[in-house]
Amino acid sequence: MTKPEAFFDTLAPRVFTIPAPTGFAGALASTLQRAFPDPNTRADITILTPTRRAGRAMASAFAAADSQAAALLPIIRPIGDVDADDPPFEPGELAELAPPAISSARRRFELANLILQKEKALDRSLGVGGALALADHLAALIDDLATEDETADLDRINAELRAALPAHMQEAALFLDIVMEAWPSRLDELGAVDPARRRSLILRALAERWREAPPQTAVIAAGSTGSIPAAAELLRVVAQLPLGAVVLPGFQRDIDAAAWASIDEAHPQRAMKAFAASLNMAPGDVTLWPGSQLGRGGAARERVINEALRPAEATSDWLNRVETLNAAWGGPVFEAALDGLSVIEAREPADEARAIAAALRETLETPGRTALVATPDRALAHRVCVEMRRYGVELDDSAGIALSDSAVGGLLMRILQAALDPGSAQTLSALAASPLFALGEARGPMRARFGAMERAFLRGRRPGRDFASIRKLIEASEYKDKTDWLALTDQIEAALEPLLRLGDGQHAIADWAGALTQSGEALAGDGTHPGSERLWAGEAGEAAANLLREFIHEAEALPPLSGAAFARAYLETARTRRVRPRYGAHPRLQVLGPLEARLIEADRVILAGLNEGVWPAAAKIDPFISPGMRQAAGLSAPERRFGLAAHDFAQLACARDVLLTRSQRVDGAPTVASRWLWRLQTLARGALGDGVDDALKAQPDYHGLGRRMDPATNRVRAASEPAPKPPVSARPRQLPVTSVETWIRDPYSIFARRILKLKPLRALDEPPGPAERGTAYHTALEDWVRALGDGADFNADALSVYGLSALREQGFTDAELGQERPRFERAARWFAAFEAERRVDPQAWRPVALEEEGEWTFAAPGGAFTLTARADRIDLGADGSLSLIDYKTGGFPSDKEVLAGFAPQLPLTAAIASRGGFEGVPTHEFAELRYVRVSGGREPGKTETRPNKAGLGQTRDLAEAALSALERWVAAFDDPDQPYLSQPRRKHQNAYGDYDHLARRREWSAAGLEPGEAGGDTP
Repeated sequence: MTKPEAFFDTLAPRVFTIPAPTGFAGALASTLQRAFPDPNTRADITILTPTRRAGRAMASAFAAADSQAAALLPIIRPIGDVDADDPPFEPGELAELAPPAISSARRRFELANLILQKEKALDRSLGVGGALALADHLAALIDDLATEDETADLDRINAELRAALPAHMQEAALFLDIVMEAWPSRLDELGAVDPARRRSLILRALAERWREAPPQTAVIAAGSTGSIPAAAELLRVVAQLPLGAVVLPGFQRDIDAAAWASIDEAHPQRAMKAFAASLNMAPGDVTLWPGSQLGRGGAARERVINEALRPAEATSDWLNRVETLNAAWGGPVFEAALDGLSVIEAREPADEARAIAAALRETLETPGRTALVATPDRALAHRVCVEMRRYGVELDDSAGIALSDSAVGGLLMRILQAALDPGSAQTLSALAASPLFALGEARGPMRARFGAMERAFLRGRRPGRDFASIRKLIEASEYKDKTDWLALTDQIEAALEPLLRLGDGQHAIADWAGALTQSGEALAGDGTHPGSERLWAGEAGEAAANLLREFIHEAEALPPLSGAAFARAYLETARTRRVRPRYGAHPRLQVLGPLEARLIEADRVILAGLNEGVWPAAAKIDPFISPGMRQAAGLSAPERRFGLAAHDFAQLACARDVLLTRSQRVDGAPTVASRWLWRLQTLARGALGDGVDDALKAQPDYHGLGRRMDPATNRVRAASEPAPKPPVSARPRQLPVTSVETWIRDPYSIFARRILKLKPLRALDEPPGPAERGTAYHTALEDWVRALGDGADFNADALSVYGLSALREQGFTDAELGQERPRFERAARWFAAFEAERRVDPQAWRPVALEEEGEWTFAAPGGAFTLTARADRIDLGADGSLSLIDYKTGGFPSDKEVLAGFAPQLPLTAAIASRGGFEGVPTHEFAELRYVRVSGGREPGKTETRPNKAGLGQTRDLAEAALSALERWVAAFDDPDQPYLSQPRRKHQNAYGDYDHLARRREWSAAGLEPGEAGGDTP
């Protein structure tokens, strides 16, 4: 072929650069189109790119530069993912160099097994899930060793160095034996090699072949910086080929000698400096790529960005440097550089995402205009995608989501949880909430069926430990739909049968994965489509299928494991597996990670999440090897990642239209601006003084536009206190005495429960708590007292037996009974003594009613009103007087609360009894109203009367006063203008109300409204 003068008549090595402000792929493609006008000749060119995505961007640039409807593209191959069976290699040509690469999944399982063996030798048990997590770190170390194959050697970490390590690192260093001995041996057995090592071998073999027999067609290595040693060797060979050239991205040709000499690992030019030095080239020896000359604005931006990222040692004379730059520029370089570059500092990530979305939406107003968001913060990227839906624009984050966060990944995890804990309402409800849950029927009706069953049986206490306990619960009910719910329970159990059949035993991971596959397909079918079609559809379904296929076919190295261990292994693997969109959701907008954004061009570039610790990311802690050990082994320093990230930032920040964004606070904590943004702002402030903020402020104000899109930031009228006034005919005509206290303290609760008929929805698998403990104590005391009879033996042990049975009935597990049983035994001893003393007291009290129900009806303006009560216990004294007892496991109401009418339960119960409202209880006067607390705590029991030291007449007067107050209260609420207010009495409010959220108390109380302001005075 003819050699174009512009490229190959110059002396080797030929190293070019395309400045950052010039679109790399576009400049390369357009120049090559002009230099090789013959499409057939152009198709012979080989272009080596750093990544597959960069290769796709290069292909798109060539297609856009070609005026023909169909274009012949050059051979474009990624160096980072090279394959010996693709051109420029011939099929099988380099196969003898190394065995095939082991798959990442197989390597992960094999390394996990070696870690488990090492743990066993150390007499410890890490578990398969933990071993898989650590296997990823070992794999990363193995890849580092393979990448630095000529300089790295773990044998340099000798016994002396290990002995100097802290104790925890000495223990971690034991696992390095896996990398040095066990893993190479296992690879030989498998006949495989690590992917990174195979890549290095292939790249070095290609370099050697081209060195000895240069290709007769043009070869251009474009966009690589030479950070991988094997790739750098290949680039050196390409630069010296007769028809070869290397094109570096954003190489700083005009850097001064001091800055060049002080470039460190964290500098963006580090890798390219090392590459140029290996060719004995100075910065000025690198040639500007033909056709990539910068405009004045682009050159200014590049100068300022490079100046901001100068090595720290070279920034002491920044003020003088500003004068030097202006003089060399022939004017104020910063004003030109900052034209088109803006900074948005949002209050928090939500504000940042809204501002970015506003900027993206504005981009779409111009036909053909494109934009990309580059950020390593995946949470922020997701926020941006969500915010764009407000505008009806669907975006995909190129990094995708974790498989565990997808619908199919979540369903498989929930299936495992439900099978491992089948009696849990929580796991069953989570399973049914999956959008893929259908059980062979239409999703909507199936979800409605399960929802009805959940409200009827699964709320509150845990049903049991298996599906049989759920069926028993349903069968004992009187619901008309129980037949359907029994069938639904059978369907779920049948779908989970493959996993349930494995039970609690140890099985091969392939068995667990196969059973999970069967259960997933049985649950996902919807009657129209089989479960296999619904479950494995789309990118997420394909990723889940591949994961289970790996478990079945590639995980035989792992030992047999339990269901819980398999669930953890699945979760650890699914969390690391990314589900990426196969194609972009929008033709003009992209959300990319910094690595993916390399060589990608757009009219507007938004660099988001510019906080320290995010971009650049904080240094990761390797659990196996410390920074000192890395240095001793000849591995690259962790700071090298900062240099690569800095280069990405510099390239992207030199685009024509750039927004740099960050959040000032994340999760409530203040943040620190990224070192690059901080340095840029500091340098600009030194050049422009106080005007820098105005110069860097985005126009229009995207931050303000984004905040106005958030209703929470707009002026919203505070909710007022509710004051419902239902018609008198809808108001309750019957209440128990326990609800009267609620009515007095919080009328709105009565409105919600008794008029709106709203019942609080209990939690799933609700553990037994104070309410269940109180019920158990009441039941035990009632049963024991009822069994005493005359001449009883007040045996605390017998009472303890009743208590243990009642606690079990209320759902306390054996583990919980370890604490509850001693508590009740203390309470039982105290109560037995109390009862014995009460029986032999001169008053000689005897129970005449236990858990007895009574009622009393009186006239009211709205019609007859019935008051009901359930007395824990009523005793009859030798003198014919009565004693009303209320068992408590908590505190007593105070004397003042009882006398003021805010605790009317006992006085109202006494009033009912004195009127003959309790069958079998004589209509005698009450001598006392007594509270008996049995808690089993430090003070196992206590008893008090209300009011204290009350006499016969005072107790009667208290009961009559309570009833009279209730009659007035009922009459007041028989007035249609009387509202049901939410806890109107500030000094007598409940600490928590079941309906406070419905009354929106936090909103109107925070707005400064006093109780009663919205609806007038309470009666």
